[in-house]
Amino acid sequence: MQDDKQKKTGGITFCSWNIRGANEPIKRGKIFAQLKALNSDIIFLQETHLKYQTQIRLKANWIGQTYYSSFTSKSRGTAIIIRKGIPFKLKNTISDKEGRYIIVSGEIYSTPLTMINIYAPNFDNHQFFNKIIDIISEFNYQNVIIGGDFNCVLDPYLDKSVKQRRGNLKSKTNELLNTYIKNTNIIDVWRTANPTGREYSFYSSVHKTYSRIDYFLVDSKLIPYTINPKYHNSIISDHSPLTFTLKLEGIET
Repeated sequence: MQDDKQKKTGGITFCSWNIRGANEPIKRGKIFAQLKALNSDIIFLQETHLKYQTQIRLKANWIGQTYYSSFTSKSRGTAIIIRKGIPFKLKNTISDKEGRYIIVSGEIYSTPLTMINIYAPNFDNHQFFNKIIDIISEFNYQNVIIGGDFNCVLDPYLDKSVKQRRGNLKSKTNELLNTYIKNTNIIDVWRTANPTGREYSFYSSVHKTYSRIDYFLVDSKLIPYTINPKYHNSIISDHSPLTFTLKLEGIET
């Protein structure tokens, strides 16, 4: 594992992944192995399916800090996991009682960061995102990084497979998010690096379709310091892990 100085110069690797449950020990071991293989430093997990009493299952010898929201043992649940050796200093957290999001703010090497991990409802629910936007505005967060399973495509043409790209598929959630992105300083990390690319993060076995619904959206002033956004092979879950690296040197504090 790289030491603190190397991490500051080389960057912090963020990973977001809907794991579809972490209760079963063998599956949880495979999840941790995959996260380590991806050299993940700060991890956004969705659908942990862990209750408050069982969050200890997200412990491992390489994990330093864990923040979470829980719901039931069969649905929802989000967590932000920080690898040992990452000198994150916590300022505050907001944990959703419905297990839909966890917000963690603090700093790394005196650089303020606000990390928002979301697991959005799997239907057109723009009120959910309105709530997240209101929280961001209320607390005037700095260097915002929003990651997670949005259960919504941002571009109905580029972010859906061929069978889905028919007719007017825009939703209220889609319109709200695109308006928010346009009017604020929030940027889709992967799309910025791949303006016309097509890659998918989720496969629906029911509908036999692919879509890109897992994202990292970051403050635009962080974009010059983000590198290597990438979707990885989907294993264990029906969602693909998404990673990118944030180089901390040079970010204004």
